[in-house]
Amino acid sequence: IGPGGHSTLERHEHEHAVMILNGRGACLVGNEVRAVAQHDLIAIPPRTWHQFRASEGGRLGFLCMVNVERDRPYLPDAQDLEALRRDPVVAAFIRP
Repeated sequence: IGPGGHSTLERHEHEHAVMILNGRGACLVGNEVRAVAQHDLIAIPPRTWHQFRASEGGRLGFLCMVNVERDRPYLPDAQDLEALRRDPVVAAFIRP
């Protein structure tokens, strides 16, 4: 992810883990926003909204680890976005 950029806001039926390979940034997992940096491992439960953002000063590289049997991501619809934006911390973080 380029400086200040972000991944897709999405969720899946499967659980997965994300290993930060390089850079710094932040991630949303559910209703929690946390800082991430190289070698962090983030667990993402099934059906949990998540998104990654790179810091303004650099790129963020990561590896998503999933089971070979996995589903396609679900993107938020207008109703999902409305619900997510009820939490001011989440609303300030997400980029649809």
